[in-house]
Amino acid sequence: MATKRAKKTDVVSPSSAELRKAVEAIAIQPKSGKITLLTRKLFNVLLAVAQQADDSGDTYRALLSDIVANSAFDSNDTALVKEHLRRMVSVQVEWSTGTSSQKPGRKWGISTLIADAEILEDPTTRRVWVEFSFAPKIKKKLLDPVQYARLSLQFQSQLRSSAGLALYEICVRYLTNPSHLTMRETWEWWRPILSGTPDTEAGDEAKREYKYFKRDYLRPAIAEVNAVTNIFVELVEHREGRRVAEIQFRVTERKQPMLALDEHPNVFDSTLVDRMVKIGIPLKDAQTLYADSEENRIRAALQMTEQRMRSTTLPPVRSAAALFKDALKKGYAPPVDALPPATSMAAPRATVAVSGADDLKARLLSEFSAHRRKEARVLYDEQGEEERELARQSFEEDVLPGLGTHMRDDWRKRGLDSKLAETSFFDWLARKTWGEPTDGDLLAFTLSQSRVG
Repeated sequence: MATKRAKKTDVVSPSSAELRKAVEAIAIQPKSGKITLLTRKLFNVLLAVAQQADDSGDTYRALLSDIVANSAFDSNDTALVKEHLRRMVSVQVEWSTGTSSQKPGRKWGISTLIADAEILEDPTTRRVWVEFSFAPKIKKKLLDPVQYARLSLQFQSQLRSSAGLALYEICVRYLTNPSHLTMRETWEWWRPILSGTPDTEAGDEAKREYKYFKRDYLRPAIAEVNAVTNIFVELVEHREGRRVAEIQFRVTERKQPMLALDEHPNVFDSTLVDRMVKIGIPLKDAQTLYADSEENRIRAALQMTEQRMRSTTLPPVRSAAALFKDALKKGYAPPVDALPPATSMAAPRATVAVSGADDLKARLLSEFSAHRRKEARVLYDEQGEEERELARQSFEEDVLPGLGTHMRDDWRKRGLDSKLAETSFFDWLARKTWGEPTDGDLLAFTLSQSRVG
């Protein structure tokens, strides 16, 4: 099949496209520069644009408004797109067929995501266009792939973390495999692929400990993919003694009805930049923070800062911008519901909706809470003593004062040896780590329990 290319006059819209993503472009490892969620999304949209185009020329073109599914553009939105186009021209990535194994006939290569890009305005129509091209060496593989995974840009628009989107792309490729298992690799191999950060730029702690990688990337990514896409993913750990040496994922198709997805998936949410500016962050700094950070962490830090500013019972915030930046950097803001607002998609209908009974929902919430307490206990046990002490101090300062006298006395006398105190502590730790349970969380939990049974 001939590779399709866009004419200068073509108007190509990626909003309804199903992307055929070459396997070489799925498990990509950044070698210089960071691949953020928005970089991944924009790269996929540009690929979809190029694959839809006709067969004239080597430069691809689409309306800026079509690329980000937003017709109300201003200079701020254009600045965001420019920043990510710069990154795609500068970030170096390794291309492979998705495994580190050295087998006969395999190929390896390195390039940037795109070769060049340009944003220009038509002086007659005043419409803004994006023109771009790919490196000649990889162009044919990207636009007319022999082996590829079919990705939904609608599902992509619902994912709010780079790790979630990377995991979704990898697992979709293996959905039709008889084993339903992805490649099996060392967890160190997986870390830069899912985090989007080269090993040279990762902190020593993140590179050294599997438990941090699992806590910060694997668990959130799996939960997100299971909540909002059409696949169900399970982590498979392979141990050498007590140490987790290699991991892979089991992927199956979800049979339950999916959520009603937005027909026009967006890439950029410039309202987040506006909210940062409103709390006192300069526009240029806000754009940089938006480009460098995950959307879900920005939303969480913004929500926490805005709620703190509105509080009438706590002392006034001296610097909302400083509070926001600290929460964003350290990641201690409670997560916001990972699903988009109800105005853009229908609410998920978990098993609760099958019966519609309040007592069934209460029982499901109780079971889910017990499950999360166990997960929180595992997380707590995996931490070092210093981290555990900080968690206990935070609980004492933030939660304990609001509990009853009996609970406070029991905690001070027996700590986690008290069953009542233990339950309250791990309920709190679960909420602090993963946020309040959403309908998507309940749906994923129900599906996982049905598979175990």
